[in-house]
Amino acid sequence: MLSALLSDNIKIRKVKDAATAATTDVTSDAVDMQADGGWDGVMFLTSYGTAAADNLFHAESSSDDGDADAYADIAGSEMNLGGASDEDQVLDVFQPPERYVRAVAQRGTSSTLGDIWAIQYRGRELPFANSLVGTICVQQLVQPLNGTK
Repeated sequence: MLSALLSDNIKIRKVKDAATAATTDVTSDAVDMQADGGWDGVMFLTSYGTAAADNLFHAESSSDDGDADAYADIAGSEMNLGGASDEDQVLDVFQPPERYVRAVAQRGTSSTLGDIWAIQYRGRELPFANSLVGTICVQQLVQPLNGTK
């Protein structure tokens, strides 16, 4: 049964912690699109500390999490950030070509990078419980009243 709460209908995971200033690429952990009954799409979110034309963001996929099938770029996924602004990126991949998907933040200019988050959506087994002790806390409110927090 579809819940009215967005957090019951998506899977939210931090797939990479923030990175200190550098020019090296930052690659997220893989997202398994067949886990938990399967998901149709994944949206990656991150934020660069410094806007620069040579800071790029793209997605890669593999059929076996890179064991025998190396990760390959997903065509058309590279985001050219323009350089003047747009430090925040959202990359949405619907029906990726292979089971495992990850994001790569390329830093051509020395920049910090915020956490990389993955939000999987259109799951086949819902509702989904996102709260995981020691990982993520989700507070859900249904028809709350005004009052003390």
